[in-house]
Amino acid sequence: MKRILKGIAVMTGVIIVNMIINIICNMNGIDLNPTLMGTTSAVCAMFIYDRLIKNDKNDRYIK
Repeated sequence: MKRILKGIAVMTGVIIVNMIINIICNMNGIDLNPTLMGTTSAVCAMFIYDRLIKNDKNDRYIK
């Protein structure tokens, strides 16, 4: 259950940051590629989630 909550928290954070970046860029007239932004956001979320659950993986094998 902890991993699901961590995943939800990571995705929420990535979505909020992505929205802020898009709002700022749209206000300045910069058009971002949605495919590239979606892929970049997903990869960043995977890396952040992997770092968050790294301690959980180690604790599971020690017990």
